[in-house]
Amino acid sequence: AVTKHGKQTMFNKVLFLTLALAVIPVAVSAKTTSSMEKKLQASLKTYELAVRWNDFDAASDSLDPLTLQSEPFSEQDEAYYKVFQITGYMPKSSSMTEDMVYTQRVELRIVDRDTQVERIKTDRQSWRYDAAAKRWWLTSGLPKLD
Repeated sequence: AVTKHGKQTMFNKVLFLTLALAVIPVAVSAKTTSSMEKKLQASLKTYELAVRWNDFDAASDSLDPLTLQSEPFSEQDEAYYKVFQITGYMPKSSSMTEDMVYTQRVELRIVDRDTQVERIKTDRQSWRYDAAAKRWWLTSGLPKLD
């Protein structure tokens, strides 16, 4: 015979197990989201540093492989970017969609090496998370500086 105390103990164990199982997916989801956010921040920083140092060849490493298949970074692209000097890179706004697309608007300060005139241009970036590669890819392409 099960006593009233025994039923309460059994109920408490079942309740605890049910709650524990309900919390595990939330914890895993939070850990995954945190990991994705860290990877996003690392990708954005790597890209920003490459652009700030005018290393557009390295910046092209952030490009979505699908974009690179149709438009590979070429010697002509490299020559194009050498005409300019980036003197400022300032993120202005950003947003994240539910389907893991991150967009940001960046203010670029650009000096044309020939004329030595500085101007400001807005770069609208779009990044997507690749779950298979566990990384973020720039889908909007490298900025047009002219």
